[in-house]
Amino acid sequence: MNIDHLRYFIILSQEMHYGRAADRLNISQSGLSHAISTLEKELGVPLFQKSGRGIQLGQYGLALLPQAQHIVSAADSCLHSFRMLRDGVGTIRLKTIPLLISPTVTKLCRLFREENPNCDFQFSTGMSREVCQALAEGRADIGFCSKPTEDPSLEYVPIQRRDLVAAVPLGHPLAEQETLSLEETLSYPHVTYSWLSGQRDMVDRVFSPVKDRWNIAYEVEDANFIMELVAQGFGITVMLDTPPVRRPDVKVLPLTDPGSESRFYIARQKRAHPLAAIDSFFDFCVARSRSYAL
Repeated sequence: MNIDHLRYFIILSQEMHYGRAADRLNISQSGLSHAISTLEKELGVPLFQKSGRGIQLGQYGLALLPQAQHIVSAADSCLHSFRMLRDGVGTIRLKTIPLLISPTVTKLCRLFREENPNCDFQFSTGMSREVCQALAEGRADIGFCSKPTEDPSLEYVPIQRRDLVAAVPLGHPLAEQETLSLEETLSYPHVTYSWLSGQRDMVDRVFSPVKDRWNIAYEVEDANFIMELVAQGFGITVMLDTPPVRRPDVKVLPLTDPGSESRFYIARQKRAHPLAAIDSFFDFCVARSRSYAL
Protein backbone atom coordinates (compact mmCIF):
# COMPACT_ATOMS: atom_id res chain seq x y z
CA MET A 1 0.00 0.00 0.00
CA ASN A 2 1.41 3.38 -1.06
CA ILE A 3 1.96 5.74 1.89
CA ASP A 4 1.59 8.78 -0.35
CA HIS A 5 -1.79 7.54 -1.56
CA LEU A 6 -2.94 7.29 2.05
CA ARG A 7 -1.62 10.80 2.70
CA TYR A 8 -3.56 12.07 -0.35
CA PHE A 9 -6.68 10.32 0.92
CA ILE A 10 -6.39 12.04 4.32
CA ILE A 11 -6.01 15.50 2.77
CA LEU A 12 -8.92 14.91 0.39
CA SER A 13 -11.08 13.75 3.31
CA GLN A 14 -10.33 17.10 5.00
CA GLU A 15 -10.99 19.28 1.97
CA MET A 16 -13.77 17.25 0.30
CA HIS A 17 -12.70 18.96 -2.93
CA TYR A 18 -10.18 17.62 -5.45
CA GLY A 19 -8.94 21.05 -6.52
CA ARG A 20 -8.26 22.35 -3.01
CA ALA A 21 -6.70 19.06 -1.91
CA ALA A 22 -4.42 19.01 -4.98
CA ASP A 23 -3.31 22.58 -4.22
CA ARG A 24 -2.43 21.64 -0.64
CA LEU A 25 -0.50 18.62 -1.82
CA ASN A 26 1.20 20.57 -4.63
CA ILE A 27 0.22 17.97 -7.22
CA SER A 28 -2.09 18.04 -10.22
CA GLN A 29 -5.78 17.30 -9.80
CA SER A 30 -5.48 14.46 -12.30
CA GLY A 31 -2.59 13.02 -10.29
CA LEU A 32 -4.71 13.12 -7.13
CA SER A 33 -7.66 11.48 -8.91
CA HIS A 34 -5.38 8.72 -10.21
CA ALA A 35 -3.93 8.10 -6.73
CA ILE A 36 -7.37 7.83 -5.11
CA SER A 37 -8.60 5.59 -7.91
CA THR A 38 -5.55 3.34 -7.48
CA LEU A 39 -6.17 3.14 -3.72
CA GLU A 40 -9.82 2.25 -4.25
CA LYS A 41 -8.89 -0.47 -6.75
CA GLU A 42 -6.36 -1.90 -4.31
CA LEU A 43 -8.94 -1.99 -1.51
CA GLY A 44 -11.76 -3.09 -3.78
CA VAL A 45 -14.21 -0.52 -2.42
CA PRO A 46 -15.19 3.11 -3.15
CA LEU A 47 -13.95 5.59 -0.53
CA PHE A 48 -15.93 8.68 -1.54
CA GLN A 49 -19.40 9.31 -2.84
CA LYS A 50 -20.97 12.29 -4.57
CA SER A 51 -22.83 14.82 -2.43
CA GLY A 52 -24.52 17.51 -4.47
CA ARG A 53 -21.73 19.19 -6.41
CA GLY A 54 -19.09 17.90 -4.01
CA ILE A 55 -18.02 14.64 -2.41
CA GLN A 56 -18.17 13.07 1.02
CA LEU A 57 -16.66 10.05 2.69
CA GLY A 58 -18.60 6.84 2.18
CA GLN A 59 -18.82 4.07 4.75
CA TYR A 60 -15.54 2.51 3.59
CA GLY A 61 -13.79 5.88 3.60
CA LEU A 62 -14.96 6.52 7.15
CA ALA A 63 -13.60 3.12 8.18
CA LEU A 64 -10.26 3.72 6.47
CA LEU A 65 -9.61 7.25 7.76
CA PRO A 66 -8.44 6.50 11.35
CA GLN A 67 -6.27 3.62 10.12
CA ALA A 68 -4.75 5.78 7.39
CA GLN A 69 -3.98 8.52 9.92
CA HIS A 70 -2.28 5.99 12.19
CA ILE A 71 -0.20 4.51 9.34
CA VAL A 72 0.91 7.89 8.00
CA SER A 73 1.77 9.14 11.50
CA ALA A 74 3.84 6.02 12.17
CA ALA A 75 5.61 6.36 8.83
CA ASP A 76 6.43 10.02 9.48
CA SER A 77 7.71 9.19 12.95
CA CYS A 78 9.92 6.44 11.54
CA LEU A 79 11.33 8.76 8.87
CA HIS A 80 11.98 11.46 11.47
CA SER A 81 13.82 9.01 13.73
CA PHE A 82 16.08 7.65 11.01
CA ARG A 83 16.94 11.10 9.71
CA MET A 84 18.10 11.97 13.22
CA LEU A 85 20.15 8.75 13.37
CA ARG A 86 21.67 9.47 9.97
CA ASP A 87 22.64 13.05 10.79
CA GLY A 88 23.77 12.43 14.35
CA VAL A 89 22.01 15.59 15.45
CA GLY A 90 18.46 16.66 15.09
CA THR A 91 15.47 18.66 16.04
CA ILE A 92 13.53 17.91 19.21
CA ARG A 93 9.80 18.08 18.51
CA LEU A 94 8.38 19.86 21.53
CA LYS A 95 4.70 20.33 22.37
CA THR A 96 3.58 22.43 25.33
CA ILE A 97 0.53 23.94 26.90
CA PRO A 98 0.46 27.72 26.27
CA LEU A 99 0.60 28.39 30.00
CA LEU A 100 4.24 27.25 30.19
CA ILE A 101 5.59 29.01 27.09
CA SER A 102 6.74 32.09 28.99
CA PRO A 103 9.15 31.95 30.61
CA THR A 104 9.57 28.27 31.51
CA VAL A 105 9.79 26.41 28.19
CA THR A 106 11.50 29.14 26.20
CA LYS A 107 14.09 29.65 28.94
CA LEU A 108 14.85 25.93 29.21
CA CYS A 109 15.26 25.64 25.44
CA ARG A 110 17.58 28.64 25.29
CA LEU A 111 19.77 27.36 28.12
CA PHE A 112 19.95 23.88 26.61
CA ARG A 113 20.93 25.22 23.19
CA GLU A 114 23.72 27.26 24.75
CA GLU A 115 25.25 23.97 25.90
CA ASN A 116 24.18 21.98 22.81
CA PRO A 117 24.45 24.28 19.77
CA ASN A 118 23.84 21.45 17.29
CA CYS A 119 20.39 20.80 18.72
CA ASP A 120 17.28 22.67 17.63
CA PHE A 121 13.57 22.65 18.48
CA GLN A 122 10.30 22.40 16.62
CA PHE A 123 7.56 24.04 18.70
CA SER A 124 3.82 23.46 18.83
CA THR A 125 1.14 24.07 21.43
CA GLY A 126 -2.04 22.40 22.62
CA MET A 127 -4.09 21.47 25.64
CA SER A 128 -2.67 18.86 28.03
CA ARG A 129 -4.63 16.02 26.44
CA GLU A 130 -3.28 17.03 23.02
CA VAL A 131 0.28 17.14 24.34
CA CYS A 132 -0.04 13.64 25.79
CA GLN A 133 -1.69 12.28 22.64
CA ALA A 134 1.08 13.68 20.44
CA LEU A 135 3.68 11.99 22.63
CA ALA A 136 1.84 8.66 22.62
CA GLU A 137 1.47 8.75 18.82
CA GLY A 138 5.09 9.68 18.22
CA ARG A 139 4.32 13.15 16.83
CA ALA A 140 6.25 14.87 19.62
CA ASP A 141 9.41 13.96 21.50
CA ILE A 142 9.02 16.07 24.64
CA GLY A 143 5.84 17.48 26.17
CA PHE A 144 5.00 19.98 28.89
CA CYS A 145 1.55 19.62 30.45
CA SER A 146 -0.54 20.19 33.55
CA LYS A 147 -2.69 17.06 33.56
CA PRO A 148 -1.01 13.68 32.97
CA THR A 149 -2.96 10.92 31.29
CA GLU A 150 -2.92 7.31 32.49
CA ASP A 151 -1.08 6.09 29.38
CA PRO A 152 1.47 3.51 30.62
CA SER A 153 3.78 4.29 27.69
CA LEU A 154 4.47 7.81 28.96
CA GLU A 155 6.72 9.07 31.74
CA TYR A 156 5.94 12.26 33.69
CA VAL A 157 8.13 14.22 36.09
CA PRO A 158 6.88 17.32 37.94
CA ILE A 159 9.06 20.33 37.21
CA GLN A 160 7.12 23.28 38.54
CA ARG A 161 4.50 24.44 40.99
CA ARG A 162 2.50 27.62 40.64
CA ASP A 163 0.25 29.24 43.21
CA LEU A 164 -3.35 30.22 42.71
CA VAL A 165 -4.16 33.89 43.02
CA ALA A 166 -7.27 36.02 42.77
CA ALA A 167 -7.44 38.86 40.23
CA VAL A 168 -9.97 41.67 40.57
CA PRO A 169 -10.56 44.91 38.63
CA LEU A 170 -8.97 48.09 39.91
CA GLY A 171 -11.52 49.88 42.05
CA HIS A 172 -13.22 46.61 43.07
CA PRO A 173 -14.04 46.35 46.82
CA LEU A 174 -11.62 43.43 47.18
CA ALA A 175 -8.80 45.45 45.60
CA GLU A 176 -8.29 47.20 48.93
CA GLN A 177 -7.00 43.95 50.49
CA GLU A 178 -3.55 42.38 50.23
CA THR A 179 -4.63 38.71 50.45
CA LEU A 180 -7.89 36.81 49.98
CA SER A 181 -9.53 33.58 50.96
CA LEU A 182 -11.82 31.67 48.60
CA GLU A 183 -14.66 32.38 50.98
CA GLU A 184 -14.23 36.13 50.43
CA THR A 185 -14.55 35.73 46.65
CA LEU A 186 -17.91 33.93 46.73
CA SER A 187 -20.04 37.07 46.93
CA TYR A 188 -18.92 38.17 43.47
CA PRO A 189 -19.42 36.80 39.92
CA HIS A 190 -16.46 34.83 38.58
CA VAL A 191 -14.84 34.45 35.19
CA THR A 192 -13.15 31.06 34.84
CA TYR A 193 -11.83 28.50 32.39
CA SER A 194 -14.19 26.54 30.17
CA TRP A 195 -14.01 22.74 30.11
CA LEU A 196 -11.91 22.98 26.93
CA SER A 197 -9.00 24.15 29.07
CA GLY A 198 -6.74 21.80 30.99
CA GLN A 199 -6.81 24.27 33.89
CA ARG A 200 -10.53 23.91 34.62
CA ASP A 201 -10.10 20.67 36.58
CA MET A 202 -7.59 22.33 38.88
CA VAL A 203 -9.81 25.35 39.59
CA ASP A 204 -12.83 23.07 40.02
CA ARG A 205 -10.95 21.01 42.58
CA VAL A 206 -10.12 24.07 44.64
CA PHE A 207 -13.73 25.27 44.62
CA SER A 208 -15.28 21.84 45.20
CA PRO A 209 -15.98 22.40 48.95
CA VAL A 210 -17.97 25.56 48.11
CA LYS A 211 -19.10 24.65 44.59
CA ASP A 212 -22.76 25.36 45.31
CA ARG A 213 -21.88 28.98 46.12
CA TRP A 214 -19.38 29.52 43.30
CA ASN A 215 -21.04 32.08 41.05
CA ILE A 216 -19.63 31.44 37.55
CA ALA A 217 -20.73 34.24 35.24
CA TYR A 218 -18.49 33.53 32.22
CA GLU A 219 -16.42 30.58 31.00
CA VAL A 220 -13.73 30.97 28.35
CA GLU A 221 -10.78 28.85 27.27
CA ASP A 222 -7.94 31.37 27.13
CA ALA A 223 -6.23 32.96 30.16
CA ASN A 224 -5.72 36.27 28.36
CA PHE A 225 -9.45 36.40 27.55
CA ILE A 226 -10.28 35.73 31.22
CA MET A 227 -8.04 38.58 32.32
CA GLU A 228 -9.49 40.99 29.77
CA LEU A 229 -13.00 40.25 31.05
CA VAL A 230 -11.81 40.82 34.62
CA ALA A 231 -10.12 44.10 33.70
CA GLN A 232 -13.33 45.29 32.04
CA GLY A 233 -15.39 44.54 35.14
CA PHE A 234 -17.24 41.39 34.06
CA GLY A 235 -16.20 39.59 37.24
CA ILE A 236 -13.23 38.42 39.29
CA THR A 237 -11.19 35.27 38.79
CA VAL A 238 -9.12 32.69 40.62
CA MET A 239 -6.36 31.23 38.48
CA LEU A 240 -2.69 30.30 38.47
CA ASP A 241 -0.13 33.06 38.85
CA THR A 242 1.10 33.20 35.25
CA PRO A 243 2.23 36.04 32.94
CA PRO A 244 -1.31 36.85 31.66
CA VAL A 245 -2.38 37.66 35.23
CA ARG A 246 0.26 40.32 35.71
CA ARG A 247 -1.23 43.35 34.02
CA PRO A 248 -1.52 46.95 35.26
CA ASP A 249 -5.31 47.19 35.13
CA VAL A 250 -6.05 44.46 37.70
CA LYS A 251 -5.13 43.81 41.34
CA VAL A 252 -3.57 40.40 42.01
CA LEU A 253 -4.09 38.94 45.49
CA PRO A 254 -2.45 35.80 46.94
CA LEU A 255 -4.86 33.20 48.28
CA THR A 256 -4.54 32.17 51.90
CA ASP A 257 -6.27 28.78 51.50
CA PRO A 258 -4.03 25.70 51.87
CA GLY A 259 -3.42 23.65 48.75
CA SER A 260 -3.81 26.62 46.41
CA GLU A 261 -1.24 25.45 43.90
CA SER A 262 -0.90 23.27 40.82
CA ARG A 263 1.84 21.06 39.39
CA PHE A 264 3.23 21.04 35.87
CA TYR A 265 5.06 18.18 34.19
CA ILE A 266 7.61 17.33 31.54
CA ALA A 267 6.76 14.12 29.68
CA ARG A 268 8.23 11.68 27.17
CA GLN A 269 7.76 8.13 25.96
CA LYS A 270 9.35 5.51 28.21
CA ARG A 271 10.96 3.68 25.29
CA ALA A 272 14.51 4.41 24.13
CA HIS A 273 14.81 7.42 21.84
CA PRO A 274 16.91 7.44 18.67
CA LEU A 275 18.19 10.95 19.32
CA ALA A 276 20.31 11.20 22.45
CA ALA A 277 19.42 14.89 22.75
CA ILE A 278 15.82 13.98 23.64
CA ASP A 279 16.85 12.22 26.84
CA SER A 280 19.54 14.83 27.47
CA PHE A 281 17.01 17.64 27.24
CA PHE A 282 14.54 15.76 29.48
CA ASP A 283 17.22 15.20 32.15
CA PHE A 284 18.40 18.81 31.77
CA CYS A 285 14.89 20.16 32.44
CA VAL A 286 14.37 17.92 35.47
CA ALA A 287 17.74 18.92 36.94
CA ARG A 288 17.07 22.62 36.34
CA SER A 289 13.66 22.39 37.98
CA ARG A 290 15.22 20.94 41.11
CA SER A 291 17.98 23.54 41.28
CA TYR A 292 16.24 26.73 40.23
CA ALA A 293 12.82 28.34 40.25
CA LEU A 294 11.39 28.02 36.74
